[in-house]
Amino acid sequence: MSDTKYTVGELRRLLQGLTDDTKLSFGGGITVYRVKRCADDEVYLEWNEPFADLDPAFRKRNPHIKVAFVTTDAVDWDEQGLLGSVDVSIR
Repeated sequence: MSDTKYTVGELRRLLQGLTDDTKLSFGGGITVYRVKRCADDEVYLEWNEPFADLDPAFRKRNPHIKVAFVTTDAVDWDEQGLLGSVDVSIR
């Protein structure tokens, strides 16, 4: 199984034997917004929680951090309704 590409077949094998009403939960509390078809052979899972655009200095100091999802409860919004700057700290 690849770290970035995951097939429907792989997911089906992992979910084999589960009923249709079995709930799926995702680590970190993220929730699914939608599943978007982006090609005949690929779909994209979109999350309700936006992810932070980690700057190069942060990535260099924290190479083990691949993505950081943020809550929109305490962020600054710009005039276009986009997220402003969010402080991401590692403890």
